[in-house]
Amino acid sequence: MAQQHDIDQAWLGLLDAERMSRYYRKMAARLQHWHMGLTAFVALGATGAAASLLVGAPDWVAELLAVGVVAAAVWNYTYGHASKAAMMEAAGNSCADLALRWRSLWARLEALDDDEARREIEGLQRREQEATKHLPAHLAHRHRLNVKCAEETYAVLRDEYAVAS
Repeated sequence: MAQQHDIDQAWLGLLDAERMSRYYRKMAARLQHWHMGLTAFVALGATGAAASLLVGAPDWVAELLAVGVVAAAVWNYTYGHASKAAMMEAAGNSCADLALRWRSLWARLEALDDDEARREIEGLQRREQEATKHLPAHLAHRHRLNVKCAEETYAVLRDEYAVAS
C-alpha cells in the first residue's frame, strides 16, 4: 500500500491538474474573445471609415476610424491573441488528460506498493511540466483567475470524493 506521502502527492497532483485545466481553458477563452473583438472592430471600423467618406461625413470621422482600425489591427497582430489562445487551449487539454491520469492513479493507489506509486507520481509530475513548458510566463500567472479556478476545482473534487473541508 502507498504511504501517506504518496497519497498526499497524488491528491495534490489531481487538484493541480484539474485547476490548470480550468485555468488554461478560461485564459484561452479570454484571448479568443479579445481576438474576435478586435477583428470585429477592425472590420466595422474599416467599413465605417469607408461609409463616412461616401456619405460626406467630416474628414475627421474617417481619419479617427482609420487610426482606430490601424491601432486595433497592430495590437491584435503584435500581441498574437489567436496563437496564444491556441497554446492555452492545448495546455488546457493536456492538463485535462493529465487530470484523468491522476484520477486513475487515485483510484488504484491503495493497491500499489510504495515504489510503483512513487514511479507513477513522478511520471505524472514530468508530464505536467511537459504540458506547460511552452506557455509564455506572463500568461501563466493571472492571480485572481488562478484563485477562482482553484476554489472551483476544490469544491468539485471535494464533493466528488467526499473530502472534508
